[in-house]
Amino acid sequence: MARIEEDCQAACVDIISKAQAEAKSILKDAEARAEELKAEKISAVKAKCETDIGLAKSKAEQEYKKAILSAKIGIITEIIDEAKNRLKNMPDSEYFEVIAKLVERHAQNGCGELRFSKRDLQRLPKDFEANINKKLSGSGKTFTVGSQPEEIDGGVVIAYGDIEQNCSFDALLNASLDEIKDELFAELFAGDGS
Repeated sequence: MARIEEDCQAACVDIISKAQAEAKSILKDAEARAEELKAEKISAVKAKCETDIGLAKSKAEQEYKKAILSAKIGIITEIIDEAKNRLKNMPDSEYFEVIAKLVERHAQNGCGELRFSKRDLQRLPKDFEANINKKLSGSGKTFTVGSQPEEIDGGVVIAYGDIEQNCSFDALLNASLDEIKDELFAELFAGDGS
């Protein structure tokens, strides 16, 4: 019986020793796997952070460029508005010289009517019609000044019966606005890199 007990005791010690060794091996494998998972998670988080930082930088650069472009467009718009105001508010003699050149440039054969804004009708030189017709004499182009004010803010509308040619400053600017903006943009911001 003592021998059985001894054999039993030895078997138990052997089983416990093997179980402890197996537990240590399992624990060691689990710790190694945990380190692998930890390294994978850290790598994934770093990659996500780098991606997020890259996206944030890209978005910030895009917003910066949009803000710069918006400021440039604002400057160009101010310049165009200032030029239009200068045209409308120049001394009467200079203003109507500009109008006369517009009429000469856009005149067509036949008798046309020049239509002005209320403000321009009030300050129109008395000899404007005669001077225009004198400049155009022999060309088959003549004009009369209409007595009804036109709803424009500077410039002139040239009418030939039912056909109107809008030579108001707004219409002329709008017709060539893209070209004007491109030229101003090139002139003002050439070589600034943005």
